[in-house]
Amino acid sequence: MRVLVTGGSGFLGINMIRHLFAQGVSDVRSIDLLPFDYPEKDRVDALQGDIRDTAAVAKVMEGTDIVVHCAAALPLYSKEDIFSTDIQGTRNLLDAAAKAGVKRFIHISSTAVYGIPDHHPLVETDRLVGVGPYGEAKIKAEEVCFEFRAKGLCVPVIRPKSF
Repeated sequence: MRVLVTGGSGFLGINMIRHLFAQGVSDVRSIDLLPFDYPEKDRVDALQGDIRDTAAVAKVMEGTDIVVHCAAALPLYSKEDIFSTDIQGTRNLLDAAAKAGVKRFIHISSTAVYGIPDHHPLVETDRLVGVGPYGEAKIKAEEVCFEFRAKGLCVPVIRPKSF
């Protein structure tokens, strides 16, 4: 089984990769804008690339069984980079995953989709109110996920808190 971790050079990505190795997964790929420069670099098929680049995405998706989509442009990026990465990049990945026959595409979203909560605990059916470009983009990226889910792709969405 081959697992692709997008954003593999980031905090969540490398920790996801380490978790996969600990669970016995040995065929792991990564795509990230930054080089993959961790002690595990000899065990990971890492592509330095941009999820907004459809050719790079198609290449890294070949032979992939499961995608864990951790890549995102964080709130400190420009609105244009956030929207193009978090929405269009997600669409590029989902499109390539569908074409490649990926079995499961796990989308890592964010509790930023809830805006500033007025109650706790939050549940997945709570109202979505994206605050700022990042929160708005995460909502729109989830909508893209739901489009592909409706077409038959298994697309769970996870909304973690800040790391």
